[in-house]
Amino acid sequence: MELYKDLAQFYDLLYSYKDYDKESGFIAREVGDLTAPKILDIACGTGSHLKSLRARFPKATLVGVDLNRDMLKIARKKNLGARLEVGDIRDFDLNENFNLAYCFSSSIQYMLSEEDFKRAIERMQAHAHKVIFDVAFCRERWKEGYTNITANCNENYQVAELFTSHSKESFSHWNPLYIIKNKRTGKIDMHIDKQKIRIWGISEIESLLREKNIFYKIKRGFKGKGNKNDIPLFLVEGFKKS
Repeated sequence: MELYKDLAQFYDLLYSYKDYDKESGFIAREVGDLTAPKILDIACGTGSHLKSLRARFPKATLVGVDLNRDMLKIARKKNLGARLEVGDIRDFDLNENFNLAYCFSSSIQYMLSEEDFKRAIERMQAHAHKVIFDVAFCRERWKEGYTNITANCNENYQVAELFTSHSKESFSHWNPLYIIKNKRTGKIDMHIDKQKIRIWGISEIESLLREKNIFYKIKRGFKGKGNKNDIPLFLVEGFKKS
């Protein structure tokens, strides 16, 4: 499950279009009036959400967990004022409590079985009173055969990502092609990053949460006033008290 293993250094360049400030604003609203909250970013990647949260909460305790050591190396270079730990969403244990934990960028959809999904939820439950996770590629929003090309550049590289969405029996084998050009040498490299996600249905997730007697709410979109086509956000509460 160590994704983007050879591509971590290009992650921020490829996904610079993401509105981390808007997503972090959603987190800030859920944190409420706390001036020094403890916030946990599960599958934190290169730390872009943490960077935005640090600007909003100068006194906060911020912690990020990710399985990809190369992504964490990049996050550490950003001077986030956050503690960064290597960990698997299914079994990490920090032995501490947080006001809020979140898992964004559809990271929970890499939980391919009900067992792994439940394990991930249990780990969240062990760490925070309130948890937020999104399922952008849920069955209700899935676009079969959708082709996407993303490209960007900086002073050293030109990078492009190409993928087409295909699914079979509730799973998508997502194998994006990356083309990377070194602008100084002119050398072009190509990588295929093999990934697999589960296209969970919203009702499936609801059933799993009810099975564990977990109270939850669903909101649509990071602005909090979205329509039925916006990204579903699950807000689950009643976990550990900070």
